[in-house]
Amino acid sequence: MQPGRGLGANLMAEPAIMARLRELAGFALVLGTLNVHLPGPIERGSSWRYVQATELAPDWEERTGQAGCFLAAVLIAGSYRGLAFQGDEQREPGYPPDQIELLSEVHLRDTLGLQDGDSIVVSFA
Repeated sequence: MQPGRGLGANLMAEPAIMARLRELAGFALVLGTLNVHLPGPIERGSSWRYVQATELAPDWEERTGQAGCFLAAVLIAGSYRGLAFQGDEQREPGYPPDQIELLSEVHLRDTLGLQDGDSIVVSFA
């Protein structure tokens, strides 16, 4: 895990964006994301779905610099439903190919007692 830019919580605080993310996840999400640094670049399989920025919010690209993102259902720490989020490094040079952001049904830092630099187990559905 690593600290992020804080964009996730600010965007998710908007009811329309949170409603869209809930729709994509299929369950209620808590405010904020958890940035996870992976041991290497992730190879996205068929469980990943590409979502255009305008599917998240009309001004998503303008506000984030992201043209879209990849999303996948995950199980976090063997117990908590989540959604992995990764920017498109092909359309956004500089987006770390070895980083994902986790959205979850629980506040992961509090629930799991996580600090920056801690490890976390994430299983892709």
